[in-house]
Amino acid sequence: MEYSQVVELEEKLLELLRQEYSFYQSLYLLFDKQRDNLRFERDQKLIDLYHEIEKAEKRIAESEDKIAKLRGENRKIFNLAATSPEVKKLVTSIATLLKKNLALIKENEDFARNKRNRIEEELEQVRNMYDIMAHKEGDNSAKVFDEKS
Repeated sequence: MEYSQVVELEEKLLELLRQEYSFYQSLYLLFDKQRDNLRFERDQKLIDLYHEIEKAEKRIAESEDKIAKLRGENRKIFNLAATSPEVKKLVTSIATLLKKNLALIKENEDFARNKRNRIEEELEQVRNMYDIMAHKEGDNSAKVFDEKS
C-alpha cells in the first residue's frame, strides 16, 4: 500500500465531502423555506418544495452509493484516508448539519400535524353547526356533511 494511494483517496473523499456539506447546507435552506411556507399558508409553494425534497432524497441515496463505492475499492486505504483531520472535520460538520436538518424537519412535521388537527377540529365544528341547524329546522335532509367524511 502506497502513501500516494492514501493521499489520492483522501483527496477524492474530501472533494465528495465538500460537495455533501454544500448539499446539506442547501437542504437546510430548503427546509427553512418549507417552514416559512407552512407558517404563512403558502400551499402551492409547499407542493413545489415537496417535489424538491423528493429529489433531495434521491441525491442522498446517490451520495451513500458514492461513499460505499470508494470504501469498497480498498477498505484499508479508505480507513487510512478517513483518519485525516480534514476529513474528520468535514464529517463532523456534515453530522452537525444533519442534526440541524432533522430538528427542522421535526419542527415542520409538528407544525403541519398541528395545522391538520386544527383544520379537522374546525371541520367538526362546522359539521356540528349544520347538524344543529338541520335539527332546529326539523329537516334531516339538510345535513351537508356525512359523519367523518
